[in-house]
Amino acid sequence: MDVHEALRAICSTGEGYCWYCDRKLPVEEEAISTGWDVQRIEGEGVASIILLCPSCGKLRAERGEEGLLRHLALRMERIPC
Repeated sequence: MDVHEALRAICSTGEGYCWYCDRKLPVEEEAISTGWDVQRIEGEGVASIILLCPSCGKLRAERGEEGLLRHLALRMERIPC
């Protein structure tokens, strides 16, 4: 999959959020230059495409999937209601 082409298509809709932290996808130029990623997730009969912001991508590379999810869960616990 061509990540830049996928980002262009998704950015053109004005929609899109990071799968992990829910950060809004910026405009096309910023999304490409800052390192947003588009990934295909194979699953229950249907492949899905998710967006990954640069921060979550870096954390996932450093800590793995479980480490990233643990980090996000701890961050959410600290947010006052």
